[in-house]
Amino acid sequence: MSAISASWQISATFIRNLGRRRGLLLNLVARDFKQRYVGSLMGWLWGAIHPIVLLASYTFVFAVIFKVKLGPEAGTSNYAIFLFAGMLPWLLFQDTVQRSASSMVDYANLITKSVFPAELIPIAIFISNVLSHLLGLMILLGLILATTQKLSAMLVLIPIYILMLGLFTMGVSWTVSSLNVFLRDTAQVLSILLTFWFWFTPIFFTVDRLPPNLRFLALWNPLASVVGAYRDCILLARWPSGAEFAQLAALSLGMFIIGGLFFRHSKRAFGDVL
Repeated sequence: MSAISASWQISATFIRNLGRRRGLLLNLVARDFKQRYVGSLMGWLWGAIHPIVLLASYTFVFAVIFKVKLGPEAGTSNYAIFLFAGMLPWLLFQDTVQRSASSMVDYANLITKSVFPAELIPIAIFISNVLSHLLGLMILLGLILATTQKLSAMLVLIPIYILMLGLFTMGVSWTVSSLNVFLRDTAQVLSILLTFWFWFTPIFFTVDRLPPNLRFLALWNPLASVVGAYRDCILLARWPSGAEFAQLAALSLGMFIIGGLFFRHSKRAFGDVL
C-alpha cells in the first residue's frame, strides 16, 4: 500500500505543478505546433496527409499484394479501417518519443540560461501531437460512418486510453530525452528499437495470429493493449477487458513515475553537458 500511496502522491504533486505552469505549457504547445508547419503551404493538413499516405501504402501491400483476410475478431472486413485504427495510437506514441529524444538538445539555450522546467517540453510535444491525432481520428470515424452509417457508443472511452497512452509515452520520453543529453547515440538506438517494437505490436494483425509462445509480446506491451482497446471501442463496440485495462493503467503509471524520477535526477547535470 505504501508504494501505491507514494505513486499517487507523486502524481498529485506533478499535476499541481503542471497547473501552476499551464500558461508556459500552452505557449510551448503553440510554439511546437506552429514550428512543425512554419513556411508550409498546406500547414497543419500535413498532420493528416502523412498517416493517410502510410495507410494507403500498407493497405496496398498487405490487402492487395499479400491479400490478407480479416476474421470476425477484427470487427471489420475493411483492412484499411482495421489498420488505421491500430496505426493512430502507435503514430502518436512514436512521433512523441522520437521528437522528445532530441528535445533537450534542441532547447539547450533555454535550459542552460534560465531556471526552466525542462520536463514540460516532452509534454508539450505530446499535446501538440494529440491535435494531429484527433484529426486522424476524425478521418477514421468519417470513413466508418460512410461505410457502416453508425458509430460505436464505446468511443467515449477513447480519451481515457489517450490518457493512459500519454502517461506511458511521457515516461519513455523523459527517459530517452535524459539519456540523449549524455549519450548522443540514444536517438539512433531508439530508432532501431522502435522499428522492432512497431512490428511486434499487433497493428497489421490480431493478437490471436501470434504463436502461443510469442503472445507475451502483446501481453506485456502497453502499445498492444492500447491498439486492442482502440479496435474494441471503435470497431467491435465492446467494453475492453477490465483486467487488461487495470494492467495497462499499472504499466502506464509505473513508467510515468519511473521516467519522471529518472528525468528529475538527471536534469541536475544538464547544464554541465548541454
